[in-house]
Formats: sequence, structure tokens, C-alpha cells
Amino acid sequence: MNPLQRRCVTAGLMIATAIQVADALIANVALPQLEKDLGGGIELGAWIMTSYLCATAVMAPLTGWLRRRYGAARLFPAAVSVFITASLLCAVAPSGPIMILFRILQGGGAGVILPLAQAILLDIHPPERHGRVMAIWGAALMVGPILGPLLGGIITDLASWRGIFAINLPLGALVIALMRGLRDRSDRTARTPIDGVSVLLLAVAVGALELTLERGVGRPWLQSPELASEASVTILALVLLAIRSNRSGFSIFRLDVFKDLSFAGAAFYNFMTSALVFVAILFLPALAQGPLSYSATLAGFTIVPRAILMTLIMLLVGRLIGRVSYRILLGAGWVLMAAGLAILARIEPAHALAWMLTGSMVQAIGAGLLFTPHSTLAFSTLSPAQRTDAAGVYSLLRQLGFASGVALMSAVLRVRLDENSLAFGAGGGVPPTEALVNAALLSAYADCFGIMAMAAIAVSPGVLIFRTTRSSEENEVFR
Repeated sequence: MNPLQRRCVTAGLMIATAIQVADALIANVALPQLEKDLGGGIELGAWIMTSYLCATAVMAPLTGWLRRRYGAARLFPAAVSVFITASLLCAVAPSGPIMILFRILQGGGAGVILPLAQAILLDIHPPERHGRVMAIWGAALMVGPILGPLLGGIITDLASWRGIFAINLPLGALVIALMRGLRDRSDRTARTPIDGVSVLLLAVAVGALELTLERGVGRPWLQSPELASEASVTILALVLLAIRSNRSGFSIFRLDVFKDLSFAGAAFYNFMTSALVFVAILFLPALAQGPLSYSATLAGFTIVPRAILMTLIMLLVGRLIGRVSYRILLGAGWVLMAAGLAILARIEPAHALAWMLTGSMVQAIGAGLLFTPHSTLAFSTLSPAQRTDAAGVYSLLRQLGFASGVALMSAVLRVRLDENSLAFGAGGGVPPTEALVNAALLSAYADCFGIMAMAAIAVSPGVLIFRTTRSSEENEVFR
């Protein structure tokens, strides 16, 4: 690959990464209008978000097998094609259930894009550039939060929520054109088998897990046959998947990557960081449009400053890696993450926008200090042969973090809303006023941010498992 082709392919991978992340968020600011047109409330919005995220979670660990079977040069444009086709179908969806079905298809294409883009970037750039390339790729992940909600709000206000899906067509076509220089005949393995039962077990496990989280908050687990059944299905599917993977020639998960302590630790923190960041990004526009009554455009704008700041911090951290201890970067990141969420938990109507922007940007600084070190630590000691499979597992945990965070905190939000409505004087057959509903909803969002702040504090001591110094091999990679 000559330098021009490498630059074009890199640009295509960055754009694809940005639109994949943006599509998980661009629908957020359009949810009130979408729910009104298709019929449904908070539950429909949660399913539209989590169905996409669950589909990406199922497909991510299959990326390694798909690449070995078809090669990256074929697989990546095919995944982008599926993504943009499903986007157009979402734009014309006539009902909520059909929209959820198309979002699952869209998430299927998106699930391959992220881990494959990460693996290809590591393959086409020399090891000494991996730290900076991962920082730039991490910044591309933040372009979606910058442009997605803002464009979604503008398009929704000027036209309709349907337009937010149609915009993927020209961007996807540009990505396919830029990827024409990618050649990878050497990474294909003919007649590589796949175990359909394992894929089905993974889909069942992810779906049952999301149902358990979505419906389990505020309900007695031991007294609910439904929750007991969903939790049992999740555990049983995962156990059967692990047993089958050990006996089958095809394995969805390369469990050997977890033998690397750096990868295992970074993967856990990737899950937690993704959950806390994505829920905040999802809740802020909904909070702005709901109890604060902001327009869709202004609601989308509330995400832009934090995304820009996070991108700049990630680019800066890419240069600090190798000069500053991982523990310092990660420790500071988790402290700031918790502080930002704690500020968001104190939002009051009188100065709501200032509180939102301040808390959101503090959290963004913390997240910016976390993402790049996590990615760098995860892949720094893995062999090239393990990268695509490890990237699939890493992306799976990221998507599960997104989906689990949304499902769990959406359920907490509903429970707290009901409790706050009663505490604020609703009930007794008297219809609640709009002011009462808004006050109860604002308090419910504050409770959710407070819970997330405590979660960030709880996991922060674990950064001590990472080494403060690197091996000679890692020093060569980041030299």
C-alpha cells in the first residue's frame, strides 16, 4: 500500500468509525418526535437505542471469523453497505416494531465496522505509530457525539426525524470509495467453518441480559418468575456458549486474550467507561427536551462542547502516553469522571444549562484521560494474530457497556420517576400537573447521575493493577 492509499484508507476508516458512533446518538434528540409519530413512550425509545447496541454487541466478536473467511477488503465495504441500507429502511419505518427490526439490522452492520476498523488501522501502520493512531481513532469516536446530536436536532427541527437516517447514504458511499486501496488476500482462510448454534447462544445471552437489566430495577427478583427466567436464560446461554466453544472448531470468543492481564483489566474498564459516558450522552439531550423544555437543536448542542473537549483531551493523551504513568492518567480520569457526574446530579432549573455544560465537560475531561490508555494497554502486549479477535471482544464489551448502561439506567429512571411523583404530591386519583411531572423527572435524572458518580468512585482503585512502567517491547512500540 503506497502512502496515498494508506491515507485514503485511514480516512475511510475514521469516517466510518464516526458515523457508526453517531448513529447510536443521532436518534437520541429525535426520540420525542419519533415516539409521538410511531406511538410509544420511554420504553420505545429505550428499545430503539438498545436494539441497535445489542445487535452490534452480537456481531462484534464475529468480526475475526468474518475477516478470516472473506478478507477485510471485501468485509469492510460489505458491512458499510448493510449499515447504510438499514439506515434507509429506518428512514421509512411505518411503526415502532418495524423500526426496532431495522435498527437490529443496522446494528448488525455497525457491529463489524468498529472492531474491523481498529484492527485494520493497526495492520496498515507501523508499530511505532500505534499509540498516535489509536489516539486519532479514539478522537474519531468522539466526532460522532459532536456532530450526531447536533445534526439530529437541526434535521429534526427543520424537517423530520426520518432525515437523520437518510444522511448515512452519502457518507457511507464516500467510505466505500476511500477503501478501494485496501488489499488483504493474505488474511483469508478458505472454508473456515462457523458454528451457528454458538452465534444463536450469544444472541440469546445478550438479549436476555438486556431484558433482565431493563425490567429488573425496582422489582423483587426472588419473587418474579419473569426476572428469574430471564436471568437463568442469560447464565445458561453463556455457560453453553463457553462449553461449546471449547469443543467446537470455531469459537466466537478467543478466551486466550484474557490471559493477558493488561487486556483483561483494560477490557473491564472499557465496559465501565463506555456505560457511564454513553448514558450521560443519552440522558443530557433527553433531560434538556423533557423537564427543561429546550428545543431539539439546543438539546443537541448540549453534547457538542463535551465532545470537542473530549476529542482534544484524547489527542493530548496520545502524546502523553510513554511520558506519564498509566496510573496517573487513569486515576485522574476516574476522579474527574465521578466529579462531573456529581455536578450533573445537582442540576437545578434556575441555572440548568450552566450546570449541564460544567458537569458534562468535567466528565468529558475524565473520559478523555481514560479511553486512549485503555485501548493502548489492551493491545500493547497482544500478538498481531490476536488483534482482530481481541478487537472484536473489546468492541463487544464496549457495546455491552453502552447497551447495559442504557437498559439499567433507563429502568432506574422510570422507578425514580414514579417514586418522585408520589413524593411530590401526585396520586389519589388527581392528574399530575405539567410542573409536577417536570420536577419529578428532573429529580429522577439527578438521582441517576448520582448513582453513576458512585459507580465511578467504586471502580477507581482498580487502576492499580496496571503497571507504572512498561516492558522494553512496549517502549519500542511507543518510542
